[in-house]
Amino acid sequence: MNKRNFFIYLMLAIACLFLVCLSTNYDYDLFARLIVGERFIENGILPFKDFLSYTPTHPWYDHEWGSGVVFYLFLKYLGPVGLLILQAVLMFFTAFFVMKTQRLQKHAYPVSLIFMAIFLALLMRLNSELIRCQMFSFMFFAMFLYFLEKTRKKGSNILWWVPLITIIWNNLHGGVVSGLGLIFIYFICALIERKPWKKYFAVLAVSTPLLTINPYGIKYLNFLFSAATKHRKYITEWWPFYAKRHVLYYLPMSIYCIFAFLLNFIHNKKFDITKTIVLAVTLYSGLAHVKLISLTVIAVSALCYNEFCKTFSFVKKLLKKTEKSMYLAIPLLALLIPLFSPMTARADLYKFPLYEIEFLKINNIKGNIVVPFGFGSYASYKLYPDNLIFMDGRYEEVYNDKEFMVLKNFDLAGANWDDIIKNYDTEILMPIKTSDVYPILLSSKDWELVFEGRLCGIFVKKENRAFSYYEPEYNIDYYRKTMFKHGDFLNDN
Repeated sequence: MNKRNFFIYLMLAIACLFLVCLSTNYDYDLFARLIVGERFIENGILPFKDFLSYTPTHPWYDHEWGSGVVFYLFLKYLGPVGLLILQAVLMFFTAFFVMKTQRLQKHAYPVSLIFMAIFLALLMRLNSELIRCQMFSFMFFAMFLYFLEKTRKKGSNILWWVPLITIIWNNLHGGVVSGLGLIFIYFICALIERKPWKKYFAVLAVSTPLLTINPYGIKYLNFLFSAATKHRKYITEWWPFYAKRHVLYYLPMSIYCIFAFLLNFIHNKKFDITKTIVLAVTLYSGLAHVKLISLTVIAVSALCYNEFCKTFSFVKKLLKKTEKSMYLAIPLLALLIPLFSPMTARADLYKFPLYEIEFLKINNIKGNIVVPFGFGSYASYKLYPDNLIFMDGRYEEVYNDKEFMVLKNFDLAGANWDDIIKNYDTEILMPIKTSDVYPILLSSKDWELVFEGRLCGIFVKKENRAFSYYEPEYNIDYYRKTMFKHGDFLNDN
């Protein structure tokens, strides 16, 4: 490794750490992942059925169980800052393989810190919550893309690492299907272009059966297929970028990807079928489902770097001067990291129902509880086993579509909104204050509001109402210190 590359990688690592430090939120589902990780590490238990909810569920095929184990280990030994470090490491290696793929392009331009800073900023913008399971898939997707391009352009045997990596990826996140799909695209394109194809086919043929190497065996493949093809019209992150809710937020990333795709035709006189099809498939997937647009950004950044450089060649001198300033700017950012990275947990009053859950705990209010879909994992982490939830973000891993629609109908106060009360053993309701059902419950003869928090209200049956209740702690520092403290649920099988 020459001196310039060493400093580029060092600067990149610092930039990743700084960008991650800017995040103030955890992902909603992080807490469900930590529950799985803790049970596995501390008791050797991997759940095959749901134990957190009181609704009918199917067998639990947890395609993210390995991520939960990794998350828990980092949290246990490094504290909350460990989760931050983990995300920075995953972002760094994603960027590392993007750069390695850039260098494989014909007449490759030197790596640009400015370009990579833009890439990382887009990736962080798309994944603003601190640490999600798909970060593993982003890293492995970038790695597979590099392996495939090196095989195609250099005739390398590096692709034979794929089977081993497939086993690891498959037990960390279900996004492994995107990696195998990428190999399939290269295989088909090799056939079309009448180029060597046997290596792609052999690796694909060996790797696909290895998906059965997981705690659930061959049954997991059926779940993986159904999850990959499921139509999630009520889950917003699976909506297209042009949905009214998304269009403004995702417009910069979408323009970036579309622009890169068009540059492929403008600057290349010789039509590269493989490159074009890879870009087209990832672009379509990202625009159709915003959750996948990160893969599109990875693909266009790795494969269209030369085209970007050619397009902006008129500012080459300016970029060269600016590039030098990056060597000073990034170390300065490193000095600011302590200001943005508290050692305690990142408790967000506007994202998690901190006061509401604390109210339930200190007043010993036990029973089956309905919480908003996104809050379910956090509620389980804090309240189990005293409270079982109706549903959380594990969705197709655990729950049936029927229960999801019942919860949605309750939130929207649709026809038969009270099915969640009549047909299920529900004892506590915690709807968001802005939900349609909230004013209905306020005027209900059977339910009484016992606490109104920042995000939700807590309703109990009137006959179960206590004479008085304790108020929760309102100091945010308390929640930063106790964000990851919970009840002892490890002995429950």
